[in-house]
Amino acid sequence: MNSTTFTKLTNGVYIVAAGNKEQQNAFIATTVLQVTADPAKLIVACNKENFTTSLIRESKSFSASVLNQNYKPTTMGTFGFRSGKNFNKFEQCQEFIFGKHTQTPIVLEDCIAWFECKLADEVDVGTHILFIGEVLEAQIITEDAEPLTYAYYHKVKKGITPKNAPSFKKE
Repeated sequence: MNSTTFTKLTNGVYIVAAGNKEQQNAFIATTVLQVTADPAKLIVACNKENFTTSLIRESKSFSASVLNQNYKPTTMGTFGFRSGKNFNKFEQCQEFIFGKHTQTPIVLEDCIAWFECKLADEVDVGTHILFIGEVLEAQIITEDAEPLTYAYYHKVKKGITPKNAPSFKKE
């Protein structure tokens, strides 16, 4: 099998967050998809080892924020390459709110839109869990920016894939 074929799939890049006002965490995700329109539902893929996975299960909710193509490198470093098990990512994040329906954290910093979701179901797919969330609220932050795609992240920003990403492959 030619594993580089998977690089031809189009993906956006998102910040998925979960928790509450006392404890929160988030990570960079490349698998966030709308799967139904009525009711509106999203799927997010979370590595089983991610701290956020346990917070989604505990809180029964999550948010997904669409990253801006012109994000700051510190945003990717904070949410993509550090574990929330031993680092409070939200101490570094200056722009976030809590959802009005679920109290889940929603990252605004370097993002162009966001979704607040109530957990509807989950599916175990091996290394990852697919969380299905019903969208309770969604907002556009800015119309004047482009969403970050995974292709742009790799080709233009020269980004690397962290080990917990669904597309990570050991060389």
